[in-house]
Amino acid sequence: MEQLANLPLPALMTFGAVLGIIFGVRHLGLLQGQRSAPSTTNAAQVAAVIVDPTALNKVTTALDGHTEATRALTKACEQMAEHVRYLTAEMDRIREELRIQREIRRDR
Repeated sequence: MEQLANLPLPALMTFGAVLGIIFGVRHLGLLQGQRSAPSTTNAAQVAAVIVDPTALNKVTTALDGHTEATRALTKACEQMAEHVRYLTAEMDRIREELRIQREIRRDR
């Protein structure tokens, strides 16, 4: 509390205004939440969508396609990682060959 008392007047006023806004928004949000009580018609519509087998079948088909695409992407990433490992080994060999060539030139 002593630290708040040591603040300059503009900072103290800004702090108070920000706190007021925070509490006001919170209070208005709670009031809005109380006003919008869930209706039974919305629940019935949600239940109809959940029970509808055609929608569930479409979602299952789409999810299967997504799963297959994810597997293909994973396989492609694994292949790319294998190529990167191969290229890394080749670069190490080239680097070693260049080092050997430099050593040979120095010895001449």
